[in-house]
Amino acid sequence: MKKAETKDLTIRGIILPIEWDRHGHVTSIGIGTEDDKDYIIFLDKIGEKLFKFVDRKVEVTGTVKNVYGDLVFTVRNYVLLGDDVKEH
Repeated sequence: MKKAETKDLTIRGIILPIEWDRHGHVTSIGIGTEDDKDYIIFLDKIGEKLFKFVDRKVEVTGTVKNVYGDLVFTVRNYVLLGDDVKEH
């Protein structure tokens, strides 16, 4: 079995809800970019922080892995665009 390929990347886009539970709470988020690519955010410690920024524009840096046709982005750090504060 071939191991999934990873590469470093910086992208800009909007944090979007991807999945909801039966009560309507967002359970999965992603980033939609201007070039119509969609990335699922890996929900580790940093990825979890991005839930509070749904519908906000961000620039994220990290690694992307193709997992069964889905682009899964592990965020190393991020910047809210329009804000001067860098968070990680």
